[in-house]
Amino acid sequence: VISLIFLALFISLSIYWAYKNTGNVTLEQLIFHLKVPIKGTNVGMIFEYMFWTFSRIFLIIFLMGAIIYIFEKKSKMGLNKKKKILYFFSKVVLVVSIIVVFGVMNVLGFAKNQLTASTLIEKEYINPATVNIEFPEQKRNLIYIYLESMENTYTSLENGGMYTEDRISELAQIAQNNLNFSNTDKLGGALDLKGTQWTIAAMVAHTSGVPLKISIGGNEYGKHSSFLPGAYTLGEVLEKNGYKNYLLIGSESEFGGRKQYFESHGNYEIWDYISALEEKRMEESQKVWWGYSDNDLFKYAKEQLTEISKKEQPFNYTMLTVDTHFTDGYKCEDCESKFQDQYSNVISCSSKKVSEFIQWIQEQPFYENTTIIISGDHLTMQAQIGEEAAIKRYGERSVYNAIINANAEPVQTTNRKFFTIDMYPTTLAALGAKIEGEKLGLGTNLFSDKSTLAERYGVEYVREEIEKKSTFYNKKLIYNNVVKEK
Repeated sequence: VISLIFLALFISLSIYWAYKNTGNVTLEQLIFHLKVPIKGTNVGMIFEYMFWTFSRIFLIIFLMGAIIYIFEKKSKMGLNKKKKILYFFSKVVLVVSIIVVFGVMNVLGFAKNQLTASTLIEKEYINPATVNIEFPEQKRNLIYIYLESMENTYTSLENGGMYTEDRISELAQIAQNNLNFSNTDKLGGALDLKGTQWTIAAMVAHTSGVPLKISIGGNEYGKHSSFLPGAYTLGEVLEKNGYKNYLLIGSESEFGGRKQYFESHGNYEIWDYISALEEKRMEESQKVWWGYSDNDLFKYAKEQLTEISKKEQPFNYTMLTVDTHFTDGYKCEDCESKFQDQYSNVISCSSKKVSEFIQWIQEQPFYENTTIIISGDHLTMQAQIGEEAAIKRYGERSVYNAIINANAEPVQTTNRKFFTIDMYPTTLAALGAKIEGEKLGLGTNLFSDKSTLAERYGVEYVREEIEKKSTFYNKKLIYNNVVKEK
């Protein structure tokens, strides 16, 4: 009885904790993280989950035990009868918990999608390896800044967000003063799509033009040297054209298979939390949050950019912030307390730090020949944002983007319907590259006059089809290498 009740409580309370703190965790995301290395996970978050869950489990079981004890003392019912009642009760609790989980996680919907085939990816996928991509004679450097969980919801009502007082005024200004591809006539960006909703999935979408779909088969992302071997990515295109690729992150790169993905697709030189320890930049006792804070991230970035910019080889310097990760973000000593909740203060602090970093880049001698792309990786998983955005919806939530010093002129920047998969060819176009057909993977160059998948088929149709099983995706991208011809 105790075992069944413990299991029921563990299942239901775990799911409740996930939704209480993330709001929109998906079954696909949970399955993915069961298939990749968890090394590098924020230990503080794990302890918080364990304490919250198990303290309630033991409290509930203690109270139930007290009730059972009183029931046994006062009831004249036979022992076998009592056992049957308690056993039946425990099974009911377990079944109810499982039903709740099935409903909350949409298990039946996920199962249906795994059994329903779609040919959309097969029909629309353009193998980037077979596309002619021409770079200008003088190649531009690329600095690509992924901002953890950065979405346009944080901006003011005036700009198209949901707050009276802007949380990201600096980022909003950067987007307005430069290029911003928007889904509205105000500040906007990429729309939500399954398989792009957590960090490594988002990075795959941005750089390969496809979502990260889950295979229920034997493949284990990131546990082997191969990670999406059939994809031909931004890093590989740039490497082939003489670029050197770099990746800077403040956590352990192995988490979620990021190290395997970037090393196998463009031979990125990776600096992460482990590198910082090995290079004696910090001690293990100084670890905060997921590794080191964004204060240190931007400090290291300045040092590294100063060094690599002295080389003659063009570079792709990609970096990922982390302070704005759920739950509540990491509030460093530099963050002000302007708002009532910590997450808003962290978001606001991140906006200032990014702005200061951009100003520093613009003062450097290499800036003239450098294109900067700033983009959220995905929508936030912070529960309060999802709930508040649903109540104060002035348009669909979208992922932030801004492009600075682009070597291309866009045909249309507002009222575009697109996903983060469209950032792959858009990034190359921003560097001045000419792309045959303007499409790579499932992505469309937003600088061009070509319609995106979302614009041609409709946002909801694409979402529905992407969730379904794709035999082509499994065979060509997960298990087999697509022929890399050009």
